[in-house]
Amino acid sequence: MNRYQLTKLVDWAGTLKSRKRLQKVVYLLQAAGCPLDAKFILHHYGPYSEDVSRLTDEMVRLDLLTETATEYSVGKQYSYRLSEQAKEKMTQLEQSERGRRMAEQMVPFEKLAKTLLQADIKELEVASTVMYFRRQELAWPQATEKACAFKSIPAACSFASRVVTLARSVRNRPANRQRESSASRDRGFFALTACAADPPGYTESAPC
Repeated sequence: MNRYQLTKLVDWAGTLKSRKRLQKVVYLLQAAGCPLDAKFILHHYGPYSEDVSRLTDEMVRLDLLTETATEYSVGKQYSYRLSEQAKEKMTQLEQSERGRRMAEQMVPFEKLAKTLLQADIKELEVASTVMYFRRQELAWPQATEKACAFKSIPAACSFASRVVTLARSVRNRPANRQRESSASRDRGFFALTACAADPPGYTESAPC
């Protein structure tokens, strides 16, 4: 995943509320075929990527994202907005041929991304966990059963039905445009960050 792609997601969100939401949205978009290159592991809160976490922190340090922390009894929730610098750079990039190609890769996923960005955070957490097991080539019933057991929720309940519907709404959409190699062509302001070898545990303790 690169800076431009994260900038675009935050732009679509307006305010992207919580690291957990970001993680789940990126994972589900990746499952849908969006070219977001990030390695995920299964964590207690569902799929987690240190690549995404590191990129977010990097963009905060570079003043491309504005981070706001809200205190809760169980921890902090972090929210993100684009800085004026990021907005200007995104606009400038999208006026170039390379930037237009990068934007075209994201366009087919805009509607899905906006839907996921507004979804209930707990439903996102469990739906992404269902998808994690589904991507291990399990049938939907088996993936749902494993996810519900992992999250300690009954598989035969209305909540489980809703999260399965959400997970099933994420359809793989093969790119109809040639994808650029991020590692070789995506340089400069929106450069790709290095991948983590061994992601540590999830750090955001707030439930939402």
